[in-house]
Amino acid sequence: MSAKDVTTFQKWAMATVFAVYFLIFIGGLVRVSGAGLGCPDWPRCYGLWIPPTSVAQLPPQYDPLTFNPVLTWIEYLNRLVGVIVGFFILILAGLAVKNFSKRTHILVPSLASLVLVVFQAWLGKIVVSSELHPFIVTLHLVMALVIVSLLIYVAMQARELHHHEVELLINDKQSKIVLGLWVAVMLQIVLGTQVRETLEWLSREYPLLNEFDWLERARGIGIAHSIYGTLLTIAIVWIGRRQLKENQLSPFLSDVVKFSIVIALAQIGVGGLLVKLGIPQAVQVFHQWMSSLLVGFVMAWFIGLKAAEKRAHARSQVAQPSTVELTV
Repeated sequence: MSAKDVTTFQKWAMATVFAVYFLIFIGGLVRVSGAGLGCPDWPRCYGLWIPPTSVAQLPPQYDPLTFNPVLTWIEYLNRLVGVIVGFFILILAGLAVKNFSKRTHILVPSLASLVLVVFQAWLGKIVVSSELHPFIVTLHLVMALVIVSLLIYVAMQARELHHHEVELLINDKQSKIVLGLWVAVMLQIVLGTQVRETLEWLSREYPLLNEFDWLERARGIGIAHSIYGTLLTIAIVWIGRRQLKENQLSPFLSDVVKFSIVIALAQIGVGGLLVKLGIPQAVQVFHQWMSSLLVGFVMAWFIGLKAAEKRAHARSQVAQPSTVELTV
C-alpha cells in the first residue's frame, strides 16, 4: 500500500462525507417542505422512473389532486442524491477492501457503512409506505447520522496513517468524555425530532391557528428541548475550552474542538430564531443541518483525542526504563 493509495482513499472518504451531508440537507428540505410523500410510491415516482412535471403526465391510477410538481421533484432529488451517495460508499468500500484488507479499523467501518446505506435505502421505502410514521422518520435520520459518523471515523483513521502530530495529553481519559458528548448530541437531535413531530401534528389538528399558537401548545416539550440544548452547549464549551487550555493539541485537533464549540453556540442562536420568527422553514432546515454538522465534528474530536491518547501511551511505554529483577 503506497502513500498515494492512502491519500486517494482519504480524499474519497472526505468526498463521501460531504456527499452525505448534502443528502442530509436535502432530507431536511424534504421534511420541512412536506415533500415526504411527494412521490407516493417507491422506488418509482407516480409509477414512473422520471417524475411527471404536470397533471397531464400522471398515469390514470393516480389522483391529480394529490400531485404537486414542486414537492414531487424535491422528493425525487432526495432519492437521486441518495443513489449517488450509495455509489460513493460502494466505491469507498471497494477501495478499503483493495488497500486496507489487513487494517480492520478501516476495513470494518467502511464495509459497515455500505451495509447501513443499503438498510437506509430500504428504510426510505418504509418511510413512504408507512406514510411518514414518526418513529420510522426519526430512525431514518438517526441512521444517516450514524453513517456519516462512520465515514468520518474512516477518513480520520486514514489520515492517521500519514499525519503524525504530537500532542501532550495530561488526562488519557478525555476521549471517553467526548464520546459521551457525541451520544448526548444524538439524543438532542432525537428530542428535536419529537418537537417537530408535535408541531406537525398540531398544524394538522389546528389548521386555523398560527405558528406561535402551535409553539405555545408544544411549550412543554419545547422547553425540555431548549433546556437540554443549553446544558449540552455549556458542556461542550466547558470541556472544549478546558482541553484546549490543559493540552498541547495539534492545530488540526484544536480547530476541530473550536468548530464544535462555535457550532454548538450557533445552534442556541438559531433555536432562538426559530421561536422568535415562528419556525420558518428555511431556519428549520439549517437548524437540523447544523445539528448533523455538530455530530460530525464531535465524532472527529473523539477520534482525534483517541489517536492522541494512543500516541501518548506509546511514548510513555518507550520512555519507561526497563527493570530487571535480581535474585540472590
